Amino acid sequence: MTGLIADLPLGRGGPNGGAFGWLLAQMRSGEAAFANDVIELRPRGGDGIALSFDGGGTLLSVPTPAASIDSVEVAPGLHLRPADQAWLMEFLARHWLALDHVGINLSHRDLAETDWRTAITAIGAILPAYRLEVGAANDIVMIVSEDEGSGRVSTLELVYDRAAARSSLHICARLSAPRALVDAEFPEPFGAYKPGDAEFFRSVALPYTVGLPTYLDLSFSDALMAPWPRIVAAMGTRVA
Repeated sequence: MTGLIADLPLGRGGPNGGAFGWLLAQMRSGEAAFANDVIELRPRGGDGIALSFDGGGTLLSVPTPAASIDSVEVAPGLHLRPADQAWLMEFLARHWLALDHVGINLSHRDLAETDWRTAITAIGAILPAYRLEVGAANDIVMIVSEDEGSGRVSTLELVYDRAAARSSLHICARLSAPRALVDAEFPEPFGAYKPGDAEFFRSVALPYTVGLPTYLDLSFSDALMAPWPRIVAAMGTRVA
């Protein structure tokens, strides 16, 4: 299947250290629990996000102003401090079950809506993309691909964010740890729940290793998470 490549701007110190570097290494290893056939994350020199098909052809090019090194805005008005990286990597190594999805939120301040719609139409012509009808102000598109042999589901969330001041990146992981443990290990200001997410995952900030706000969504073992093919079947409309 033709997938997508997200070129990401480098931040201070480069992408290879800390939890984000650890995650990139695992995703590139091909290990099933970290694999995503839809999107490849590729940090590189530059000052913006570029989204393209892996065979070439840029779909979106989005500028990203310099990010704060001290805090990460995971939702409008909700700022978190980056968690201790050694402890976060140890926690992930112990409790990681599977990569749930990769998400890219594109701020309305960085991207014209006409360019967003043109790109989503092009993606929907090639990939299984679904627009979620959840009554949100944002435009939410899920690209969901299921490997028939292994049953593994690869998911990319693309959001045209009409509220956020900045574009951002997040990685959602399914964990073996229950909610009470995730809460205890990542208290505020290092972890918190975005509005509406308290039953699903807790957000934890990552440091400025790529040049845009980046965080993890940690889906605990007792979360009310359904498989993405079921979600898009119930709440999605195929992008044609």
